[in-house]
Amino acid sequence: MKIVKQLHGPSLYYASDKNIFDALNQHKVDIPTIIEMFERRNIIVSKKTLREDLAKYFARLTHDYQDHKDIAARLGVAPRRERITSMDVNGSVENEHIQAAIEQVKQELESSGEVVAISREDNRLCISLQYSTIDYKVSEFAQRQVRDGTIVFIKNDDGYIVRNTQNEYVNNVRDALIAKLEKISESTLLKVTVSLFDVPTPRLRSKFFHELAFNLPGYQQSDVTAVYVFKARPESIENNEDSDAVDEGGAETYVEKVFMRGQGVTRSEILNDLLEKDDYYITKIAWGARDTKGIGHDYDIEATFTDPKDCTGFSFILSGVYPWEDGKVSTRRRPPSKQEIDEISLVVESKARELVTKIRDEYIANAGD
Repeated sequence: MKIVKQLHGPSLYYASDKNIFDALNQHKVDIPTIIEMFERRNIIVSKKTLREDLAKYFARLTHDYQDHKDIAARLGVAPRRERITSMDVNGSVENEHIQAAIEQVKQELESSGEVVAISREDNRLCISLQYSTIDYKVSEFAQRQVRDGTIVFIKNDDGYIVRNTQNEYVNNVRDALIAKLEKISESTLLKVTVSLFDVPTPRLRSKFFHELAFNLPGYQQSDVTAVYVFKARPESIENNEDSDAVDEGGAETYVEKVFMRGQGVTRSEILNDLLEKDDYYITKIAWGARDTKGIGHDYDIEATFTDPKDCTGFSFILSGVYPWEDGKVSTRRRPPSKQEIDEISLVVESKARELVTKIRDEYIANAGD
């Protein structure tokens, strides 16, 4: 697996008395937790004692791993549901090849302390990961974060769709898994992702997101609520490292990213004026999709390219659902169910692949003209 050099850290290997004092004065660390840490030392404290006094006294005591663990559990960063990405892996792959590759990766991850669970449902093979990440940019007690990720193999006519949580760690596990799969099956697998790297035309890149939001099969676009517009850094500025990109003294200026949020964003004159210029294009969009074949729920979907310059790393997320209730769409948003996530994922993936093929053909045709 790829080793990434940390940009921050390392952390303090032992929390100081000031770290303990500051942590215990945060309201996320509740009074019962503080009292329990005192009780482990056979010290009884009153519930009426001021938090600051308790923190000041406890910080002078010897504290251990269990104390740090209890504090970190309260101050840790709550993980958010992440976007989904997918890859078509086409080739001659047998089920036993996948099982052997997964078992090898499972042993490697578990040897480093990660938790791996494997489940099967119909034509799907799911690998659930629980792993730890370190973020040295946050405070000491919040640096270690436990996160979850999934990698799903879905059988199709050409091979498998590999759908996974979109982040660097899970992507690396997926790539290591596919590399082992190629070695075990003794075959070269064709790996296809949704990308517009070879379509540099801004108008066509914007068209991809417009068609995805407005023409999703089985769904009617209800509203576009957010759009990110990007323009690559001009070569004249890239070649002039000393330029502060300000208009004083004749130095060039440019705006790289523009973010718009609201209602009916695609009808905004500001957005349309930007897209009429040849160097601006959409790299991220959030929209509501009304179900036209089922009950009529309204789904909040967001799709983006992780690398806006090259338009690679396509990912998406079903961020919420406005259910159809009492003859109308509710104003209360709820989290999506697993079934709803699977259904939306399948439709978005299929439409994205179709659009990439059409847009590439259009680009080639225009280049020929």
